[in-house]
Amino acid sequence: MAIQLVNIGVLPNDGEGDPLRTAFGKINNNFVYMQQSATNLYSAVTLDDSTNQIVWTYPANEFTQALIQIQSYREDNNDSQNALIGASMVNDLSDVKFTIYGLTNNGNWLTNYEMDIVDGNVRLLVNPIQDTAINHFMAIQVTYAGDLGVGVGMVTEGEGSLVTESGNVYITTEG
Repeated sequence: MAIQLVNIGVLPNDGEGDPLRTAFGKINNNFVYMQQSATNLYSAVTLDDSTNQIVWTYPANEFTQALIQIQSYREDNNDSQNALIGASMVNDLSDVKFTIYGLTNNGNWLTNYEMDIVDGNVRLLVNPIQDTAINHFMAIQVTYAGDLGVGVGMVTEGEGSLVTESGNVYITTEG
């Protein structure tokens, strides 16, 4: 699947563009595609050196593989480290395998990274080496080989809830 463009024609109402049903189908497919392969930004803070602190979770049944960029850093000095993590799900959803590469640091090392699956969620964990506040900034791209289904719920502006039904919608066109 790839991003689909809606043909809007050359001039208003020239009859050359996609019919509304086709256009909206393309738009819906674009949202599903983006959800299946979007990069999202996350951040978390760990406050001490206790082990297996969760900094990110994701439903295992919507996870095939992921590319994770993570920067762990202290705000009170220049200690920081960066890592690229490639992860993939085992076929029966019982485990996630991962590889850490491109690990670099400035100053003192801050943490180690782990991944596992608990309660149906893939988790990214940190095991801080320093007993202090550490920030973890992540850019994560999860891809899913399966079907997320039709009719992915959308959040409307200012409501913060999913749209489950609609009333009258009035559309005006250029004439």
